[in-house]
Amino acid sequence: MAHLNGRHIVITGAAGGIGEATARLLYAHGAHLVLTDRELDGVQALANSLGERAAAMAVDVSSQADNQAMIEAAEARFGPIHGLFLNAGTEGRIGPLEATDDAVWDQVFAVNVHGVRYGIQAALPSLRRGGGGSILITASVAGVRGSPGLSPYVASKHAVMGLMRTAAAELGPEGIRVNTINPGPVDNRMMRSIEDQIQPGQGDAVKEGFLGRIPLGRYVTNEEVAATASFLLSDSASGITGASYMIDAGMTAQ
Repeated sequence: MAHLNGRHIVITGAAGGIGEATARLLYAHGAHLVLTDRELDGVQALANSLGERAAAMAVDVSSQADNQAMIEAAEARFGPIHGLFLNAGTEGRIGPLEATDDAVWDQVFAVNVHGVRYGIQAALPSLRRGGGGSILITASVAGVRGSPGLSPYVASKHAVMGLMRTAAAELGPEGIRVNTINPGPVDNRMMRSIEDQIQPGQGDAVKEGFLGRIPLGRYVTNEEVAATASFLLSDSASGITGASYMIDAGMTAQ
């Protein structure tokens, strides 16, 4: 993907899953990366495994100050950024709406919604200095449909969808594109957590229930999501903004 060569991209939630897979693909196509996660060890190990075009730092995306420091560090290391992948997220605690307390709502929204807002706000001056670019947000199929037991998570992803569309409309005239990827169940840690919370000790049975509602009959992989993310972060997607890409093995097709 030649349209990534030399591009400067920041990734949140890069220590594993979709974030790590995307980082590896972007790096393979020539991008310069700043990789962040709440704990430094995972992203530092990833950056070390990639090479000199990758840097790592610890960032709590729910902190406005951390987001600002992230962009400042990225620009100091590589120059103005061209892409921002706001991938960090949390599923929160699963349970019925009536029993979900404020602490769960606050934590999920702090990461999934305010973390996105802070990231966009912090990145805009750098993106402008770089002549525009791409902001990509990891949403979910939960951003377009409901899911019992996941009210804070579902609400947060619906909020992210509205935020993306508004940002795309506002920033398009400046050459800044804003899109979401909307994965369905992905074969990674977050889905293991959701499966086990839905029915403790019966995660495999919960997975079978999910698979029965997916036309392709399987979860998607981190690498499949990363392929779409890399495309949307590249100049190959220069005409795409305000869009949501379902990567869900057909889950929302029915």
